Amino acid sequence: MNRFAEIKAFVAVVETGSFSAAAERQGVAISAVSRRVDEMEARLGVKLTQRSTRGVKATERGRVYYGHCLRLISDLNEADSAVSGQDGPIKGLIRIACPPAFGLRYLSPLANEFAASNPEVQFDIEMSDRPVDLIEGGFDFAIRLGHSDDPTLTSEPLFAVHYVVAASPAFWDQYGRPHAPEDLTGFPALAYRVGPDPARWRFSRPNGQTLDVRLSPRIVANNGTVLVDAAKAGLGICLEPDFVCNEAIQEGSLETVLDDHRSYGRDAELVRPAARPLSQRAEEFANTLRDRFAVAAPWEIND
Repeated sequence: MNRFAEIKAFVAVVETGSFSAAAERQGVAISAVSRRVDEMEARLGVKLTQRSTRGVKATERGRVYYGHCLRLISDLNEADSAVSGQDGPIKGLIRIACPPAFGLRYLSPLANEFAASNPEVQFDIEMSDRPVDLIEGGFDFAIRLGHSDDPTLTSEPLFAVHYVVAASPAFWDQYGRPHAPEDLTGFPALAYRVGPDPARWRFSRPNGQTLDVRLSPRIVANNGTVLVDAAKAGLGICLEPDFVCNEAIQEGSLETVLDDHRSYGRDAELVRPAARPLSQRAEEFANTLRDRFAVAAPWEIND
């Protein structure tokens, strides 16, 4: 049994969508590719591929395993280069997870710039507001808001995140601008789905005193961009990270209030599996993020 041959055959099948094309790519017989994939599935006890007259597709578990296989191949190539003393270009797959609002506005331009400078690097970016399993999914790292207490993960701060209370100018003209958090009580809230009561917001006064304010939930969603768009449409008040709504504030479609108060201050953190050091390629890109956010707020990337 040659497990690495199985891995290379499986990756070739997934990427080409057929056993014949995979065999041609590897320069072996179709029967050899088919046998290696069959032996892999039998050994794992899992169906990794779905075969039909239209070709071969990876199953859901097969897609997850494919990501792990790409990492193994990239890591082995990187190890070969390190041991042989070759100082060639960095290469291989970098797999990242991050919230969509951050990924689209701020991570994507940096990833594009990094990929242009390193043509043998590939990116696989998962954008979701729900935390993904970094270990099971084979991710190099994730960008998350807030600290993780998971002992299987390690984290480091990238930049401070401040939450702001914002609504459209027309909304404030209609409802009145609050002078204290209590003035928000009962206002229509555009609330992020977290906890049992997403429309109960906590504030810290300038003197450090904390209080909870209950608003009336109008729209609840697990995506900050959706809530910012609703706020711009005059549908209510949002409480969102500054990097999510800064563009709307700068253009004047949202106006902040209670700027001398604080709510849910936390860091955006780079989180990775504790038991697995970053590969050279992932470390290089992580350094790009560290360097960029050490000197400027995230929304200044495209300035």
